[in-house]
Parts: sequence; C-alpha cells; structure tokens
Amino acid sequence: MLAAAATAVFAGAVQAGEGAKLVPEPVRQAGKITVGSQQTFPPIEFREPGLSVVTGASADLLAEIAKRLELKLEYVQAEYAALIPGIEAKRFDVASGGISDTEEREQKLDFVNYMLSGGSAMVRAEDADKYKTIADFCGKSVATLLGSRVIMAKVEEASAACTGKGEAEIRAEQLPSAPDARMQLDLKRVDAYLGDFPALVYMGTQFPGKYSIVGGNYMLTPYITSWGFSKDNTALRDAVKVTLQEMLDDGAYKTIMDKWGVGGAVLPEITVNLPASKR
Repeated sequence: MLAAAATAVFAGAVQAGEGAKLVPEPVRQAGKITVGSQQTFPPIEFREPGLSVVTGASADLLAEIAKRLELKLEYVQAEYAALIPGIEAKRFDVASGGISDTEEREQKLDFVNYMLSGGSAMVRAEDADKYKTIADFCGKSVATLLGSRVIMAKVEEASAACTGKGEAEIRAEQLPSAPDARMQLDLKRVDAYLGDFPALVYMGTQFPGKYSIVGGNYMLTPYITSWGFSKDNTALRDAVKVTLQEMLDDGAYKTIMDKWGVGGAVLPEITVNLPASKR
C-alpha cells in the first residue's frame, strides 16, 4: 500500500550529470536545496500521520534530483497560499507540494513542469468500461466537492452538449468532503466522483480493486503540476530541469511515477514555464 511506503529513490546507478554543472555557487556552498511544501498532497508530497519524513512522487523525484546534483534536501512546511510569497522572501529555494504552473503565476515565479494533472473522474470498478470522457455521462449523475468551480464549469459545458444533441443532462451534486462523495458513489447514488487526479489515485490505492479512473488518466480540466523557482535563481531552475530530463531519458522518472500510481501523468518532455493553457 502506498500509504505505508517510505520515500525511496530510484534504485539504478546514480551519477552526476550535466545538471550538476549548473548548480549555483551559493547553493553548492550550502550543500542543500530547501523545499517549501504543504506536505498534505498524497500521493505526490505528504507526511504520514505521526511521522516527520516527507514522502510521495514529488518527494522521490526531488530526492533523486538532489542526489544527482550532489546536494541534500531540506523541507520547510508552508501552507499552499504561502508558497509563492515564501520563494519571494527567500525562505526556501523551491516551492513544491502540488503548485500548478499558470500564466498568471509566471509573473512572479519560474516553473519546472514535472507532471500532467487535473480534474478526473473516479467510477466503481465494475463500471470502468462504460466511460471514457465526461461526454459519456449524459443522463448520469456525478459528485464533486463544494467550491470546485472549474470542474463544475466543465460539467455544465458537457451537460449543455448532452441536451444539445437530445440526450438527458448530467446531474451534479456538490458535497462538503471527499469521504461524502465516495460514499455517494458506493451507495450508487451517483455514477462518478470528480476530483483531483492524484487524490483520486491515492483514494483508489486505499481500496484496491474497488474504483477506477475514467480512461485510465482522463483529465477533465488539465493543468501542469510544477516546482516553482525565484526568477533570479535561474541556474538552480535549469539544474533541476536538466536533471529531471536526464531521469526521463534513463527511466528513473517513469519508475518513480509508476511506483506512486501516477504513471499516467508523466510528461513526454521536461519543460520550463509551459502551462496547460499553452499546450
């Protein structure tokens, strides 16, 4: 079970690559990369209850990157809203923990893009073959969390398309918590739970064989999960980007993502400042 897994780096041979040559001298002298993270984003970056170690897909990727750069990692806990201000105030070198690259945020930070994510749909395992996209839910019902405005906008758009072709609308129910939404799915009161792809993957690992992600990795509302860097720290940004590209090329990146059940979210190329809106 993923929840019991400790952070582990790729088991293959580790050697310094081109990225190590790009590490800025102040970081090299400090011997470490400090990472600001909310640490509450399973299975991407989180802490098990009662434990201090940060684990997850992002944590494993950063651990492997740091090893190849011949540096250590040091985490600084920060709320999501404090990640960008924390970089600007030099509290840490990297903003992590589920932050997404957007054109608006690029006004303040640079981003190394490491994962395709977004809103997805989870269904009961026995219904997995019935659905491929939101367009297959005409006449069906879905649940999502209160305040999920972006997801609801997509549901309303798809529902209008359903009625436009003479089919029944998609019925949407907004609930206060993920357990509430999952319970509605279990009771067959709704046909799908719409939520964040990594969170749905993690939920599925807690109940093996019970649920399935529509289309395997269908993204209703795609976005690019990234690590944020100060705009005056481009050398560290490039060192991380080049090293992760090396990990993509040698298989370490895919191995780590597969370990955490998010292999369907791998990017074909590691990029800087390329949000979903530009793809």
